[in-house]
Amino acid sequence: MKIVKNIAIAVAVILVIAGVGIYFLPNSYTVTSTVTIDRPADIVYAQVADFNKWATWSPWKEKDPSAKITVDGTIGTEGHKMSWDGKEAGVGSMTLVAAAKNESLVCSDVFVKPMDATAKDYWHFESDSGKTKVTWITSGGLKYPGGRLFGLVVDKIVGATEQHGLENLKKVCEAIEVPQPVAVVDTTVVPAAN
Repeated sequence: MKIVKNIAIAVAVILVIAGVGIYFLPNSYTVTSTVTIDRPADIVYAQVADFNKWATWSPWKEKDPSAKITVDGTIGTEGHKMSWDGKEAGVGSMTLVAAAKNESLVCSDVFVKPMDATAKDYWHFESDSGKTKVTWITSGGLKYPGGRLFGLVVDKIVGATEQHGLENLKKVCEAIEVPQPVAVVDTTVVPAAN
């Protein structure tokens, strides 16, 4: 009987120590992924600002192709919203809360399942010589205790998935033909010299 009591005390002490240790883990996270795409910013921005187009490159849709996706609101403006419900993707929504055309987007994320959480996505599009550097930053809080533990693997899970999504976005954008400027023919008649 004394052995059982000692084991119970030891387990309780371990749980208390683990709980305290988990409490002191970070209570927020930030994941940053980047890619350079050989297309102008307007082409890249259009693929991200229109949630209807995410199905062609989203890493989450790729992981759960049968997820039900609903898109509402005006494309590229505040209130444009995508909601999802799937076995792998869980249940949640993302709403566009700020946009600077061809430069940046800010989205507010609400996750209902498998865990209750919120996050923000920040998109930056830097154009240079017909190429666009895309930066996707996701940040959010980590609730105690499960969220704090998730924070230990957030870079591997979220970071790797979003980087894969950016590689998909790169393929989709670089498959889009860039319109070539139309040559202007000079029709000015020059009088003949006498």
